[in-house]
Amino acid sequence: MDLIKFTAFLIALLTSIGLFLFAYFEGVRLSESEGKVRGENMIMSFSLALFFAIMATRLS
Repeated sequence: MDLIKFTAFLIALLTSIGLFLFAYFEGVRLSESEGKVRGENMIMSFSLALFFAIMATRLS
């Protein structure tokens, strides 16, 4: 694996992990809220995390 592909793999992997963690803690925060909540941040970060996870698996 060349250096550019490996660097892209690491960036995609770390971005995916970070977004999954953000979505998890956002979900925990939303579950403790009362009344109506806005979950756009959790939905977008989870979707982007899946996208970067797919990119990381294809680059490995």
